[in-house]
Amino acid sequence: MGSRTYDRASKRQLLVESAAEVFSNQGFTSTRVADIAQHAGVAKGTVYEYFASKEELFFAVFEWINEQIRRRVDRVLKDDGDPRSQLITLLQTSAKIVTEHRELFSMNLDFWAASRGSTFEDRLTTACRCLYQEYRHLAAEVIRRGQREGTFRPQIDADRVATLIVSALDGLGVQCWFDASIEAVPAVDAFAEALCRGLCQEDG
Repeated sequence: MGSRTYDRASKRQLLVESAAEVFSNQGFTSTRVADIAQHAGVAKGTVYEYFASKEELFFAVFEWINEQIRRRVDRVLKDDGDPRSQLITLLQTSAKIVTEHRELFSMNLDFWAASRGSTFEDRLTTACRCLYQEYRHLAAEVIRRGQREGTFRPQIDADRVATLIVSALDGLGVQCWFDASIEAVPAVDAFAEALCRGLCQEDG
């Protein structure tokens, strides 16, 4: 029983990772379930044993990628560094993620277009809203910790600054997709320095 459960979980993960690669190479609209099955080395019918549709498989990819990102962000936030260092590391980690997942932006755009007017549009909107809320909360908590410890200025509105931080990083991903000459890590390093100068106490 345990072996069958493990095998099923492994095969599902294989399909998710294969779909991520095919979607990123071909786009959501142009990808057929048969393409994903071929890439995974399974029969087309096997895909439907795990996922009801191509859209369901896309959401599995979406969740898988974001779970990987969450784990990396959690590792940063569990470090015992001071809030300023923690915020800088969080921004730098985000820049690396933008660089590594540059090609996935087109897949997301493609899916947005394909899901317009469907039930999947509401589902994707809800998923993205929750994701943005989560990252805004994480960034705001780092700022609030800095305020409690006297590193960051107390009059700063942590939630609003966190909203702009997430917006900046999201916008950076868009620019990097349109313009391959943009280097995300150096750009974020400069942004982090300017941001921390604004957040820190005069004598911090």
